[in-house]
Amino acid sequence: MSMAKPLLRAVEPAKLNPRKVTPHVMRHTAITNLVKAGVDLPTTQKISGYKTLAMAMRYVDVHWTHIDDAIAAIDTALSDTITPELYTQAGKAA
Repeated sequence: MSMAKPLLRAVEPAKLNPRKVTPHVMRHTAITNLVKAGVDLPTTQKISGYKTLAMAMRYVDVHWTHIDDAIAAIDTALSDTITPELYTQAGKAA
C-alpha cells in the first residue's frame, strides 16, 4: 500500500513542501521521536520494521540536549543510591 497519496493529502493543507516531507522523512522523524521519548532501541527497531539494530541507528537523530538529559538521569540515579557517607566509607576501606 502506497503512502504517497494519503501523505500528500496531509502535507498540502499544512502548506508544506511535498518534495521535502516524504514517507522516508516522516519515518526518520518518528524513529527519532521514539528515542527522544525514552523508548529503548530494540523496541524502536521492531516498531520501525528494520531488520537490524544497526540499520535503525542510522536513522536515529539524537541531539546533544538528549545526550545531556541522559547523562543527568544517570547522575540522578547515582545520587539516589550512593550517598557521601558511602564515598567516605569506601575511601577508609581502601
